[in-house]
Amino acid sequence: MFTTMNIPTSIKQGGNPHQNCIDLCVKCAQICQECLTMCLQEEDVKSRINCIKALQDCSEICSTAACFMSRESSNAIEICNACADICNTCATECGMFEDQHCKSCVDVCKQCASECRNMSNM
Repeated sequence: MFTTMNIPTSIKQGGNPHQNCIDLCVKCAQICQECLTMCLQEEDVKSRINCIKALQDCSEICSTAACFMSRESSNAIEICNACADICNTCATECGMFEDQHCKSCVDVCKQCASECRNMSNM
């Protein structure tokens, strides 16, 4: 039998003020990794080199941004601005392909970019 643990979103009293952005960055990192794996299984892998690189970059910066926000780093705003830029680049690269996994990735990357911009403007 599979059980689900009751894992808190944040252990801070009142929660983390950037929780929505953290959650979206984590989701984006996951979706980018999944899309990357699926792109590597497509017949036209060579035509996806820039997309695959963008997916790697996006996943990494999203993970990094989530960590910086979680610890309330004084550099979180700069990281989130970079994250937004890289998410937009990834969305553009994935947008060149018609696969459902790429289309889903475009949507999540755009949402993450928007949320990172909102966070950095707080």
